Amino acid sequence: MKPSLYAPLVCAVIITLSACSKRIYVPNMVNAPVLKEKYEFKGSITPTNLQGAFAVTDNIGIMASGQYLYGFNAADPTNNNDRSDNGNLFDNTTRGGMIEGGAGYFKPFGPSKKMVFDVYAGYGGGSFKTLAPDYRTGSGVDLNDYTIRNHFSKVFIQPSIGYVHRVVETVFTSRFTIANFYNSSMGTKAFENNPDEKNKFLRVADKPVGFYEPAFTVRVGYKYVKFQAQLQFSVPLNDTYDYNNSVNNVNSYFQPVAFNMGVAVNLAQWYNQAKGR
Repeated sequence: MKPSLYAPLVCAVIITLSACSKRIYVPNMVNAPVLKEKYEFKGSITPTNLQGAFAVTDNIGIMASGQYLYGFNAADPTNNNDRSDNGNLFDNTTRGGMIEGGAGYFKPFGPSKKMVFDVYAGYGGGSFKTLAPDYRTGSGVDLNDYTIRNHFSKVFIQPSIGYVHRVVETVFTSRFTIANFYNSSMGTKAFENNPDEKNKFLRVADKPVGFYEPAFTVRVGYKYVKFQAQLQFSVPLNDTYDYNNSVNNVNSYFQPVAFNMGVAVNLAQWYNQAKGR
């Protein structure tokens, strides 16, 4: 990875508490099942993501994921539209989501088969909408006049390696995504006095955008039900990030980091086998 690609990732962590939020691409939670045997099922649910995976053979798995964001609390007159609430970690001004499906290969290894390697590839699509930066609350204001939208399709491939135990699971996943944005639209007053920002938004759909989306997943519980947490980064791979020129920085429309918590369910026969597994 080129050194310039590390800068957005590091900057994302630093500015989490202060950045504006106007995202039209929010990465969904990485589905990291690390299955171990035939007919095993693993699913998870968070406030914004629903995921499932199933092993059809001892080494082949399928998976599906859905995401929905309930944003637009920026339209609430009580919050004064300050947009200062953890804009990079929890996007409260974006609405929409995506669905995706995939298939892949998995292989437990090690003396007790506690380590798992898997790799999945898949396809998905969705759309997001948010409010233009110049939106302000007030009587008689029509949200549609300030709404900006984008649709996209995506392909991805994601290798993972993890430690899987009946009590705890830890997984590192490197997801590589190519997103193709299309059907961009905006309200009649969006960017009304900001042509540079308008041009930047329209440039998002100029060409497909590649993302490197590493994720760290932890599950803790016992056997079939576990608490799950995931920290995920999203680094655009296109050479469009320019700290010194905000006009050209289309990457500000992509959310750089996400944190999700929820519950994971795992139905498998190996829990009833040797106690050390």
